[in-house]
Amino acid sequence: MLRRCWELVGDGHIFQFGIRSGDRDEFFFADEHTEMHKFSFDGLEQTVEKLAGKNVYFTLDLDVLDPSIFPGTGTPEAGGVSFEELRKAITLVCSKLNIVGCDVNELSPTYDQSGVSTAVACKVIREMLLALS
Repeated sequence: MLRRCWELVGDGHIFQFGIRSGDRDEFFFADEHTEMHKFSFDGLEQTVEKLAGKNVYFTLDLDVLDPSIFPGTGTPEAGGVSFEELRKAITLVCSKLNIVGCDVNELSPTYDQSGVSTAVACKVIREMLLALS
């Protein structure tokens, strides 16, 4: 998906955080054409400073969360961030940048019969909306 976005916006406009899975070609492409921060939100504050004053589209894939917190996804990958780490990142991005659009992806309720993933997704969206206001 991000490759299609890259075709529209080009190099220097895509910033990824918390990436933990992908095939070899995806990682080679991302290393060459995007700013990718694997496994965590390290460098997010510097990226927010870099993007200050620019229009930003923010897309959030909930599978950045560890599957012990968010099992209801089609792409569970061990080693994700905690809910609190994600909440702080969302608050930083949404309160400091000029967000012109956003979306939240990767919830698959059928993979989590407990409903906890749906509850987490709702809480994440609530936190985004609060930080945007």
